[in-house]
Amino acid sequence: SVVLASLIESEPRWQTVLDFGCGPGVMIDLMTARGLDYAGCDYSAEARQLYLAHYGLNPERYFSSLDAVVEKSNDLLIAFDVLEHMRDDEIARLIEKLHAIPELLFNISRTRGIPGHINIKSDRAWIEFMKKHGFLFEETRTQTLRQLYAQLRPGSPDRWDRNLFLFSREASR
Repeated sequence: SVVLASLIESEPRWQTVLDFGCGPGVMIDLMTARGLDYAGCDYSAEARQLYLAHYGLNPERYFSSLDAVVEKSNDLLIAFDVLEHMRDDEIARLIEKLHAIPELLFNISRTRGIPGHINIKSDRAWIEFMKKHGFLFEETRTQTLRQLYAQLRPGSPDRWDRNLFLFSREASR
C-alpha cells in the first residue's frame, strides 16, 4: 500500500482519487491521512464489512455503488487487479459512467488460469480498447510509473512494472 501511495503521490495534480474495486479499502484511510481526497468503491458487501472491521476510519469515503460518486469531481480513477475480472461491455459502461474523470491508472494482470480472470489482453489490445472509448495511452508517464514501481519493489513477482497503464481523456490533453 505504501508503494501504491508513492505512485499516486508522484503526480502532484492527483489530489482527488477514486479507487474502483478497492476491496477492503486499505488505501482509503492511508491516503486520506496523507491529505488526499481519496474514496473507494466496491460492490462487495463483504469487502465493505472488512473495511469497517479492520480500517474504517473514514466510512463516508467507502461507497458500494458508483451512483454515489459519479458526479463528484476526481482527478484520477485507479483500478488495480479489477479489469481482468470484467467483460469489455462492463468496462465500457464504467468508463462512460465516470465521464468526468480525466485520467485512469490501471494495473491489469495478464496471468491466465486464475479464477475470475476473464479478460486477458495484450498491451496493444488494452490501448486500442481504451482509445475506442476516448482515452489515449500515456506512454512516457506510464514508463515513469513502471520504473518507480520497479525501484520501490525490485524483483517483485506481481509484475506491476509491466502491468501499469496510465490513460488520459483525449479532450483533457
